[in-house]
Amino acid sequence: MGSPYNGVELADLDFEQTADTMYLAHIDHSPGKLIREGHTSWQFVDVTFGPSLAAPTGCNATSTTPNIDDPNDGENYFPQPATYCVTAIDADGLESRASNEDTVTNDLTLKRNYNTITWSAVTGADRYKVYKAENSQFFGYIGTTDGLTFRDDNIGPALDQAPPEAYNPFGDTADDYPSTVTLFEQRGLWARTRNVPNGVWGTRSAELENMDRSQPLREDDSLSFTIVAGRVNSINQLVSTTGLLALSSDSIFTVDGDGQGGILVGNSPPSIKRQIGRGSSRVGSIVVDNVIFYIPSVGSSVRSIFYSFDVDGQKSNDVSIFSPHFFEEFHIVSWCYAQEPRSLIWACRSDGKLLCFTWEQEQNVWGWTLCETDGAFLDCIAISEGGEDRVYFIVEREVGGVTKRFVERLAPHLWSDVSDCVYLDCAVSAEFDEPQSSFSGLWHLEGRTDVAGLVDGVAVYDLTVTNGSVTLPSIKPTASKVTFGIPYTADIEPLPVRINIPNKGFNVGRRQQVGDVVLTLRDSRSVKAGSDANNLFLVKNRTSEAYGAPDDLMTGDYVVGMANKASDEITCWIRSDAPLPMTVLGVSRDIVING
Repeated sequence: MGSPYNGVELADLDFEQTADTMYLAHIDHSPGKLIREGHTSWQFVDVTFGPSLAAPTGCNATSTTPNIDDPNDGENYFPQPATYCVTAIDADGLESRASNEDTVTNDLTLKRNYNTITWSAVTGADRYKVYKAENSQFFGYIGTTDGLTFRDDNIGPALDQAPPEAYNPFGDTADDYPSTVTLFEQRGLWARTRNVPNGVWGTRSAELENMDRSQPLREDDSLSFTIVAGRVNSINQLVSTTGLLALSSDSIFTVDGDGQGGILVGNSPPSIKRQIGRGSSRVGSIVVDNVIFYIPSVGSSVRSIFYSFDVDGQKSNDVSIFSPHFFEEFHIVSWCYAQEPRSLIWACRSDGKLLCFTWEQEQNVWGWTLCETDGAFLDCIAISEGGEDRVYFIVEREVGGVTKRFVERLAPHLWSDVSDCVYLDCAVSAEFDEPQSSFSGLWHLEGRTDVAGLVDGVAVYDLTVTNGSVTLPSIKPTASKVTFGIPYTADIEPLPVRINIPNKGFNVGRRQQVGDVVLTLRDSRSVKAGSDANNLFLVKNRTSEAYGAPDDLMTGDYVVGMANKASDEITCWIRSDAPLPMTVLGVSRDIVING
């Protein structure tokens, strides 16, 4: 299936999904959508704004005039023109555009005179609305029928209800194409064109592809407004949560119907309030529960937006403040949120490295981790699969001197047996009915001599890939369940302990050292710990395992002796360089000061 978007345009492509339809917005393209009609049936379609129901045709008005005031020689007979049109209504109450207009002359003020309006049936229509314009006035509503004919015997038109008129704000020139889209309160909202960078346009209520409006305006009509606040605020994002936020290049604004959280309506201007003075970039924001994470338009950081009772409005915090070295001179090019089983935001950095942000709001736990690979992370997305969110990456690697791009997926966080886990990079897993000694299908690791594997739960190292295949070493000559990939090292260094000792003052800058360290582990194996990266000891856990069997997983508290080495701070180093699980739930340190 071909795409109307070039590869270089994808970074600036905004999208919003509802069921099997994804709406697409790009500054150089008319509004579009990607439709999934089946597992193997997808198509790109331009959005054609208008009602889904066709307008009636063949509207015809005829007059019946049995009374022309003959007793008075017609002195009181004063015929006036009346123009009629008809709209169709479906079972959901959605209204079509108006039919053709037809004009007839009659004096309906005299008894027994009436006009009859007829029209052709519309497929999918449940009923029809009839509108009338007297003389040169606007159209007004005069009645509803489920038939194809209507009698007007001097019904006064309700001029506050007019038929919808065709409207498309994006159809004139390429400078009218919107580049931002979201869905809010059953409306499709589009924003940021070249002609009006601070403009927002909303569809009719409950009609995501209909911009029609009436004259005078009605509550369910389409709407449009601009955000004016001292500068030209290019609306880089629209974010829908409990309310609507407009993230512009200069500031963050709330948008509602009345300034008190009311709904947006088509016949009344919205209330727009500036909340935060730090604008947003074009990189899409991430919504986690009731918190929005976004990348500012200026600087290198990540900020949150949340409601605060203190100010009765939105506030913003810098959630990268404790890890500024991860962001200085870099920027995030793509990120995604994996909600289950762990609340994590994955972010691809401009230098190809990967950042992971842990966010557990109810526990007040958050922090950043740097992840590196033998290559570069270019893009990422999270997709729910099998009860958890799986993250897909586009990774650029060099294979045999040739640069190639791979689609790689994070292995499941959840597993029932250690032989099922995957803690290798660029890995491939397989299971066979009979144990084997040689395994193929590793062309993407061709020529590497540092490949590691987990074979029937046993870790093996320094394997060489030749002609896309590896052979197991003598320590584990055969296996039936295997995973092969590039090994990596996971390091944890807690912040130094800083305490105020009674009658002695703070320990900062004094000679001190770590005694024993107690690690609280869960389902872990081959964990090392020590006072620093050069003095590590294997956390011993082997107890009753059979000879030749792999170690059992460690769960509980484990004491690790530290090297007898004094320094000016109290810290420790925890490492896993095996293709095995490591989950550290807590670190407790025995402190020795001036001893």
